[in-house]
Amino acid sequence: MSARVVFFGTPDFAVPSLDALARLAESGAIDLIAVATQPDRRGDRGRLSVPPVKARALVLGVPVLQPARLGRDAVEEIVRHRPDALVWVAYGNLIPAALIDAARKRAVNVHASLLPRWRGAAPVARAILAGDRETGITLMEGTPTLDAGPILSQERTQIAPDETAGELTARLAALGARTLERDLGRYLRGELRGRPQNEEHATVAPKLTTADGLIDWTRPADEIARRVRAMSPQPGAHTTIKGQRLVIVRATVAGGTPEQNGTVRVREGMPHVAAGAGWVRLDEVRPAGKRTMPGADWARGARDLDSSRVPS
Repeated sequence: MSARVVFFGTPDFAVPSLDALARLAESGAIDLIAVATQPDRRGDRGRLSVPPVKARALVLGVPVLQPARLGRDAVEEIVRHRPDALVWVAYGNLIPAALIDAARKRAVNVHASLLPRWRGAAPVARAILAGDRETGITLMEGTPTLDAGPILSQERTQIAPDETAGELTARLAALGARTLERDLGRYLRGELRGRPQNEEHATVAPKLTTADGLIDWTRPADEIARRVRAMSPQPGAHTTIKGQRLVIVRATVAGGTPEQNGTVRVREGMPHVAAGAGWVRLDEVRPAGKRTMPGADWARGARDLDSSRVPS
């Protein structure tokens, strides 16, 4: 008899894993009985935003649950589905022990880092910010403690020098789904055992805020370029110029004669900013109230840009 699985997930990152479970269900390896996701939220201009996992679950024809929190009533509702196992991927809330116990302590979590490095909400961005050369996916046994469960399996991947957090997240989502699809059956059959994480090597990856995107032009150019990559697409790396917010979407480390940090120079049509060490070329920007555009287009339309300063 196939294990009855409830899936917990919310953002785009979780959708490939949901699709992996759907394929396992189609093959008869599991029975995907329900999907739990965050409630619909009011987004830009008051529009109701549907979580990507909900949208995909409805297409797949899987029942959807959207508790605001996993309190007693929500747990009881999920337990009534009689789950044999739980799987969660970027759900957005901790899974309570009572729910894990109800599934006979069979629970699996897909996480976008090589645990115990980067536990928390923003592992991809934190890896880029830190200059990590590789990251990966960890399939772990789910516990009530954040990202601290025994490791079942891991897959590694190199971080490309120009890769943004958004691009890397998409790659890891696909890698996580493949890992889940490959190993979930082995775990449920008792063939895959977890190994404890080394707590001495644990690091945390707190959620990003708008303040994390503020560029400090006294820092070295390579560090600033990493911040731009790590903050893309959200919350966005930003500065101000002549009192207007400027989001830096893509940037490249460039050479040049040292100048005071924050000095803007237009070289060969491209805007460059002097950092604490080196220069940062602004390849793509988003001025306040405008669309994202190539740095060269912005430079052509901006007045008195050469020799101006950021922030200003």
